[in-house]
Amino acid sequence: MLTSVALLEGSGISRATLNNYIALGLLPRPEVRRQAAVPGEAPTTLGYFPDWALERIQQVQELKRAGISMEDIRRQLAGADEPVKQTAPPPPPPPVTPVARPLADKPPVVEKRSASATIQASESVQVSVENIPYVAYMVNFEFQLIWLNALAQKEFFAGNQIPERATDRSIVPTLLEWAADLPAQEQANLFNAHLGLIKSRLPRQTFSQNLGDLHDAQRQWLMTCYDQCPEPDNRIQHLVDMMHPDPDIGQCKVLALSFREGVLIVYVPDKQDVHQLLNSISRRDTLIRNLLSQRLPVLTPLAVMVADLQNSVRICSELPPEDYFALINQIWSTLDPIFREYYGAYGKHTGDGMVYYFFPQPDRNYLMNAVLCANKVRETMQSISHDWKVRKGWTNQLYMNIGLSEGEEWLGTFKTNTNFELVVLGETINICGRLSDLARFGKVWATKGLISKLSNTERSTIRYGVERDTPEGKVFVNNSYAQVTTLLSDSEPRHAKLMDIATCAVAEVLPKL
Repeated sequence: MLTSVALLEGSGISRATLNNYIALGLLPRPEVRRQAAVPGEAPTTLGYFPDWALERIQQVQELKRAGISMEDIRRQLAGADEPVKQTAPPPPPPPVTPVARPLADKPPVVEKRSASATIQASESVQVSVENIPYVAYMVNFEFQLIWLNALAQKEFFAGNQIPERATDRSIVPTLLEWAADLPAQEQANLFNAHLGLIKSRLPRQTFSQNLGDLHDAQRQWLMTCYDQCPEPDNRIQHLVDMMHPDPDIGQCKVLALSFREGVLIVYVPDKQDVHQLLNSISRRDTLIRNLLSQRLPVLTPLAVMVADLQNSVRICSELPPEDYFALINQIWSTLDPIFREYYGAYGKHTGDGMVYYFFPQPDRNYLMNAVLCANKVRETMQSISHDWKVRKGWTNQLYMNIGLSEGEEWLGTFKTNTNFELVVLGETINICGRLSDLARFGKVWATKGLISKLSNTERSTIRYGVERDTPEGKVFVNNSYAQVTTLLSDSEPRHAKLMDIATCAVAEVLPKL
């Protein structure tokens, strides 16, 4: 089954168009379920469609491009899902006439033929990340390599070691060297296949800065490619024809599939059927989870947020089990869109808290993303707390205590048979966890390193500092830091626990006035 979100992303249509197709009888009404779209995340209410729904939408779009009216399409396809009372399959249909099949089965498919050879249905295999039979790799929106299969490793790196640091993993120099013997137009086609779906998230200035030590002529040529690259009609997938440097392969199609985390590139020889590959990997949610579970370990700059629900043990003891689960699920489902808005990546879950990672983005500062996300989480928790005061008639205030830190650490995945977790190795996450312990009553504590790396303009948009004791009482000193050891008295129970970050300089981040 496909979620409505996966169906919209995979087809590139709007929700209004999807509802119209349902109203016309071209698609069944979704089956509404409440469950987690990704293992480990909070359950949400989603509509689910049969797997063949994506193929049906593609079929409708093709008929529309052929000039057939929606009413004619409806007449041809809407009734095609009635059961067929016959024992033998019907003869091959004409190009625009579908074959009737039962509703529970896959929908009829308009036959596609070309001069090139087509893989027959009897020979088809279900393609997954593990067995994509062509050169394939994934880059983020800064052209940095984050995954590749064995064929791509052999094609582009010939067994050479892939650089450790994310900043050294730009695919641009590799592509330039690989396509050096191709005509300029073929090289342009190659980069257009990548830029078509990356350009919307990659500002021109950032692209230029990321080109590194290339020769001026190469740099200028690439900037011209960037400027002249056409916007693809489909923002989810993009196909570009080009000549492969290997004459045994010859003409091929470069298929680009866009995801929130980056763009998957697959080189499909013309003699193979690219549509079959698209159909096989149309389960975008499953595909991206498999891709990310196999991502290359990388040494990368990042920001980390650890958020922990204050007094979770006491709250759990005061609530019936069904209410406590309802509370935690509401927190997860409400906060998840906020983390997505600021490009937070879900990390290892710790108790009733959460861990999220923020990686460099081409069009925004990942450090500022973390700060803004923390403030939005704090604001949203106040709303959730109010809801539960009304619901339970209690006086408990719900707080999410947050720690923020940054650094350069190894990022990888821990994988099981059914799930995977993004894992960061190093001191950054340990410091962040301790800052979450330091925070009380919904406070946000951040390291000096994180705040000082924000631009002057970014720092001017946030409030940060440290509360100091004075003869007149407590005074909040803006734009200042303090060592953790000076913020605690020796008698506090947390003192010993926080001694491993005693000399760390930190500041409290306050809500914007």
